[in-house]
Amino acid sequence: MVREATLPLLFVLSPALQPDADARLERQVRRSLLRREPVVLGTAAEPYAPVLSRSPLHLLLAEEGLEIRITTSTPRIQREIDLLVELDRRHSVEVRMLVRSVGDSPPLLEAVRGLAAEGIAMTLLFQAFPGGEETLRFLLEETLAAGALEVEMETGSLRRSERARLLALFRRLRLEYGFPRGMVGRG
Repeated sequence: MVREATLPLLFVLSPALQPDADARLERQVRRSLLRREPVVLGTAAEPYAPVLSRSPLHLLLAEEGLEIRITTSTPRIQREIDLLVELDRRHSVEVRMLVRSVGDSPPLLEAVRGLAAEGIAMTLLFQAFPGGEETLRFLLEETLAAGALEVEMETGSLRRSERARLLALFRRLRLEYGFPRGMVGRG
């Protein structure tokens, strides 16, 4: 009886028995294609990271007219810029760049500049981090200069009173700096 109960548990817990990240992403893309749903790669909790082998985004080249949303926290997304531009010609592509700290922003903003220059719709998603109005103003100015079209704030980790204050400040500054801006793209 114990053996029967532990077999599924071992399968779930054993890293050797779980599929690799490439295969998991490929299955996710194929499932979205079959259901004709938006293809969403990455979340704020588990951002998309470009893979070393063939990108699962190649599967989308044979399709037309899809909505593709990628959330990432790494500037390495620029490695796939040619593929993203080609996908944006056939689909609607949006890349959401996750900024976890002010120190992360320079390389991420450089990636935003590169992708936005190619016509990819860019959104910066700020996770709540220490800093007041001056920090937010600095980040919004840099984001605007980089060519992002939208900014968002993730405040799930803050207490309710802190969250309300920060979101009110963020919304006011977001509009002051002209976000959201007109959407671009070829899709």
